[in-house]
Amino acid sequence: MNSVNPHFIKVILSSIFLSLLLLNSAWSSEQASKSITISVSLDPALQNSLNPEHTLFVYARATKGPRMPLAIVRHKAGELPLQVKLDSTMGMMPQMSLDKFKDVVLLARVSASGNAMPQAGDMIGETQPVEWQTVKQPINIVINKQR
Repeated sequence: MNSVNPHFIKVILSSIFLSLLLLNSAWSSEQASKSITISVSLDPALQNSLNPEHTLFVYARATKGPRMPLAIVRHKAGELPLQVKLDSTMGMMPQMSLDKFKDVVLLARVSASGNAMPQAGDMIGETQPVEWQTVKQPINIVINKQR
């Protein structure tokens, strides 16, 4: 019976380990690079109500589940119209990230108080549910309502 050379086993195991490491690295890069692009604009009917110094929040929320943002960015309302990208690194809590949910609602809200909690007087726009990982083109949100 032939014995297997221990050096040969080490080389094979090292090759397998390196392959798994590279595969995991490629998968992690792909996950981190998944994002959704959102174009945000303001309905002209609300233009006179806009204070450019107010805070603009653009965020994704689970269609079903918690109302906490899964990914969020903050800008000044005076930057409208603008385009932003949301991805799973922009969440408030790691277990509540964008990549953990298939369908999301995308929202843009102008807040006079700068508070993340919606309040009377905020201007808002939102989408219908979106399967965010399959979207290839920017999603448009028009801020067209006032609370």
